[in-house]
Amino acid sequence: MPPVLSVKDLCVHYEVRGGSMMAVNNVSFHIAQGEALGLVGESGSGKSSVALAVLRYLPKHARVEASQLAFENRELRDLSAPELRKLLGDRIATVYQHPGSALNPSMTIGSQISETILRHRGVHRDEAHFRAAHLLDRVRVADPQRVLRLYPHELSGGMQQRATIAMAIALNPSLLVLDEPTTALDASVQSEIVAILQDLRRDQKTSILLISHDINLIRRSCDRVAVMQSGSVVETGLAKVVFESPTHIYTKRLVAAIPSLHRTKHDGRLAEDSTLVHLTSRRPEDSRGQVQRSREIALACKGVTHSFGAQAILHGIDLELASGETFGLIGESGSGKSTLARIITGLQPPTTGSVELFGKIVAPRVEKRDPDERGDMQMVFQSPDRTLNPRQRVGRILGRPLRRLARVPRSALAQRLGDLLAGVRLAQNTALQKPRSLSGGQRQRVAIARAFAGQPRVVVLDEPTSALDVSVQATVLNLLNDLQRDKQTAYLFISHDLRVVRYMADRIGVLYRGRLIETGSADQIFRGPNHPYTELLLAAASSEHAHPAVSAPVKVEATANTNNGCSFADRCASALPECRITEPKARHLGDGHMIACWRHGAEP
Repeated sequence: MPPVLSVKDLCVHYEVRGGSMMAVNNVSFHIAQGEALGLVGESGSGKSSVALAVLRYLPKHARVEASQLAFENRELRDLSAPELRKLLGDRIATVYQHPGSALNPSMTIGSQISETILRHRGVHRDEAHFRAAHLLDRVRVADPQRVLRLYPHELSGGMQQRATIAMAIALNPSLLVLDEPTTALDASVQSEIVAILQDLRRDQKTSILLISHDINLIRRSCDRVAVMQSGSVVETGLAKVVFESPTHIYTKRLVAAIPSLHRTKHDGRLAEDSTLVHLTSRRPEDSRGQVQRSREIALACKGVTHSFGAQAILHGIDLELASGETFGLIGESGSGKSTLARIITGLQPPTTGSVELFGKIVAPRVEKRDPDERGDMQMVFQSPDRTLNPRQRVGRILGRPLRRLARVPRSALAQRLGDLLAGVRLAQNTALQKPRSLSGGQRQRVAIARAFAGQPRVVVLDEPTSALDVSVQATVLNLLNDLQRDKQTAYLFISHDLRVVRYMADRIGVLYRGRLIETGSADQIFRGPNHPYTELLLAAASSEHAHPAVSAPVKVEATANTNNGCSFADRCASALPECRITEPKARHLGDGHMIACWRHGAEP
């Protein structure tokens, strides 16, 4: 049987001022029916250019050369625009990284899925609606009829991505192209998406081209993998073999840069790309005792709640963070992690409760806090593109907090600016550049430098590495640990990547639907016993499962059942009768380990 997709000797050039730039160089691969091929590599390696060449979505200044670019034995370059449009709508489907950008905010989910079916199949509207509900059921949504009536903004990121996958598979395509489909999703939702892809391959014989910098996602989802560097495929083969026994030095470096579920910062530094490091790497230091020796409470949340109208987002959050400690906060999309971060930093006030900084209650709004309090607490956001002023040079971006928060005089500003750039391993001439001329990793390091410019004692990091390549991620994580070791800074580290949290965190809190359902040391959380939801997250993050562990069909926003007890009861396979009646109270298992679950012992 001929391959579904055949690419031979593909080259892509972009015409730029003064000549042309080669983005893809002699790339060849094929995908058989029902097979999944992963394209893995760092930003700029040419992965997306390969996919865009296959889809004929490249911009006008791109030039494509290939011996063959065929889908089901049809040369894609020979198709007319109407033929290509029909093929892409009918036989080839695409799922992109940001579902919020792919969905129309003014249309319900049902209207958007039905529109695809009506346009290409010509069925009656009622039949299209029935098929749309069936598609949502296929992507593991528990109450499809209700979700069909919702708008995209009423769904979490994971539910939005399920809706886009439902749209993509509406016409039973032969080939599904996915470009970074799970980058911003938490472990349990990622596991659900992987399970959905496996269902499609088994039931519909759908072929998959999966593009990602997430090696663990490729390892769990794909039969074969092609590793790309600087536009070329440097290694290819069975995914399991390539990642367990890599032969090319670039693949070895990528694999070495990935934290494991058993590795912590006390075990040493992560492998970095030498081209990203401007300072001599430090020897790892075991700082296991630092937090215990210095128990000054840097940050405390006491009874923090928050609601949007009648919708409760956070329920009585209590947590403490010591100087020099990293507290990892994990949970799925919509659990309230980012809302809590914004309340702590004063970007939005709590409905009830208070935030304390070194024993002093601070104002709910950041503009009401005094300069010292603003300097003591800073935040690093997920996307530096949205937080760095594109019109200003880096020197000015960093100079403002140096003057206002650190009160550096103008005469010493240049020296302090140079020290700040060196501290985040950026060259001195970076100060003269604008954010758009920097890579994603460099922009995030500028964002970290800006956060540390005022010499903060508490830093809130909201998904600081989720969109970064693994080697750049390793550089940023090593940098954060170095800065913490030097300055005894306390970190509230929010992430959906459990490997990163395991590596960084001293203590961990698990947030589910606005409730802190488990807290403990990192060792306690990863060793167990655990809350059933934590068990689900850990199982979903483990690459050792041949088949991803998934929960019951997701009822995140799609449940109409009233539950006055545990918020996880509807998804819990071992729920007790009282779980749906009364909310469980925190039960202490010793040494600071707390679980809010009826299954774990009696209250002390």
